[in-house]
Amino acid sequence: MLRDLRFGRWWLVLGWLAVAAALTVCLLPPKYVEIPNANDKTEHIIGFMLLTLWFCSIYARSRYWLIALYYLLFGVFIEVMQGTMHLGRNSDIHDVYADAVGIFIGVILALTPLGRWPRKIEAWMAELFAPK
Repeated sequence: MLRDLRFGRWWLVLGWLAVAAALTVCLLPPKYVEIPNANDKTEHIIGFMLLTLWFCSIYARSRYWLIALYYLLFGVFIEVMQGTMHLGRNSDIHDVYADAVGIFIGVILALTPLGRWPRKIEAWMAELFAPK
């Protein structure tokens, strides 16, 4: 159940594109996605926090637990795939722990006024493009 958003389907499409991008980056061989001076666990925390916040912001609060569960399973799936693909990636349970921290932070942020960011953007767009 999407929240009452004028562009709810667009927010959903953009969110799924972000999920596809995250999956692609996580499964590509490391030589294609090297980020200088990056901490792997920090990347996991920030990535999963942003994805969780995105989807929690467009769905009703009653769905937050489902979104959190989905992302935890997504993190496990990524680690299993990294361990079985033999493309230079390593499976690491600590990455799943970092994912869980990011998911938790994302849900907490969604419960704050920050969780209303799509509504604020839509209100700003309506005001910007309103006939004068």
